[in-house]
This record gives sequence, C-alpha cells and structure tokens, in this order.
Amino acid sequence: MSISEQINNKNNYSLGHWKETDIHYKAGHHMMFPPTLEIATAPMETEEIAAAPRTERVAATTSSAPPPPSNPPNGASRALSGVPPPIFNGDRDKSELFLDKFTSYEIINGDTKQFTTPYLKVALCLLYLNGPKVDAWARHQRQWLKERHQVDGVPMTDPGLWTDFETNFRAAYSDQDAKLTAYQKLNELRMQGSDIDSYVADFDQLIEEAGYSKYNMGIMIKFKEGLQPLLLREILLHNIPAPTTLVNWKKKARE
Repeated sequence: MSISEQINNKNNYSLGHWKETDIHYKAGHHMMFPPTLEIATAPMETEEIAAAPRTERVAATTSSAPPPPSNPPNGASRALSGVPPPIFNGDRDKSELFLDKFTSYEIINGDTKQFTTPYLKVALCLLYLNGPKVDAWARHQRQWLKERHQVDGVPMTDPGLWTDFETNFRAAYSDQDAKLTAYQKLNELRMQGSDIDSYVADFDQLIEEAGYSKYNMGIMIKFKEGLQPLLLREILLHNIPAPTTLVNWKKKARE
C-alpha cells in the first residue's frame, strides 16, 4: 500500500493507520511507526584514530599556602639585629660615644625583651664592657644588679634599674676634661656674619657637651652675648619685653 493511502490520525500522535476494509487492518498492521533513519558514516582511517586526542582526567591537587610568619609580640624574645655597640674598655673620652651607640642599638631592637626589660637591658650593656680599666667596675655592677632584684625585691621591669646604672656609668667614666673644653669653647663662641643656623647648632652641641641645661638662665645670657651686635639690637628694639627663654631667643634671632 502506498503512503498516499494512509490516513493521518491526529489522535495517535500523527501516526498513520490503514483503512478498516484493508487486509492489513485485520492483521494488526493498522499502526504505522516512522521509519528508522540510518546514517552512513565513512570509516575512520587508522592514522586518524591514532591522532585523535585522548582525554585524560587529571586529578588536581591543591595545597594551601603556608600562613605568613607572625611578628613576635611586643617584648618577645628574638635575635637582635643591627650593628652592636663597640666594646667599651674604660677610656673616658669614648664613654659618651659608647652610650650613643648603645642607644642606637636599642632603637633598632626596641621591641625585644632585652630592651623592654630594664634588668636585661643593664645585663646586656655590661656584656660590652671589657678591659683592665673597666672589668672591676663591671663586676661590681653585676653584683649590684643581682642584689637589687634578688635581695631588695626590685622587679626586673623597674625602669629605675637602668636609670641608676646609667647614672653610675656616667659618674665613673664621663670625661671631665671634655666638659672643661666644651665650656671654654662656649665662652669663645661667636656668631659669624649672618649665619644664625650654624651658631645655634654649635651652641646647642657645646651646652650638651658641657653638661648644661638649656633652661639655665646663664646659658640664655651666653647665647645673647654670642649674637652679632646688630642682630641683638634689632631683637631688643622690636620685642618689648625681651624674650625670657633660650627657645624664644633662638626663634627671634631666626626671624
């Protein structure tokens, strides 16, 4: 039977059926399913199969990065960094230089227990004292430090431990001749031309070397005496009353 004799049956999902008078209807062939389509494929050459990419499943492994190193908390123990101070052998003319270098070392390592704990700070400083001129004094200071803590009960965190040690060190090894020299230079210091900045810098350095306080009235008078006479006159004429502190005199001299 040709396809044209089929009757579309919309109730059977668009599948055709035969007429009831046809012999195929009684044979149960009234239902007709769409034919199966066959698609011919060309055979793949052996080389093409070999060249076909192979998909491989690669198990990815991930590892988390290690956490960044945490900085030690304030006052924690860690290796000291920077350049340590030179060994002090008892020479008086190098005592201030030694304390200055030790202070620089402290600035770099200020977060370490060796410097945040005054007891350990004194002990560390004593390690850099070595030589015939200083060995006996250093030994006495170590004994003093232990007794202050173990006998007198002074805690290791007491700031007075370092303050007392620094006072003792300066009393024992400060250069008295250097102070006298600084005092003599201070008396002779004069402002050169209009260079007020150099005069102020030299004046501040000399009063520090001589051991004077910048709040001393005599030091303020010394500063006025070293100014250029014309500059001194201008300050006195235009500032009534006259400045009463060294800080104000420096300020007016720079204006």
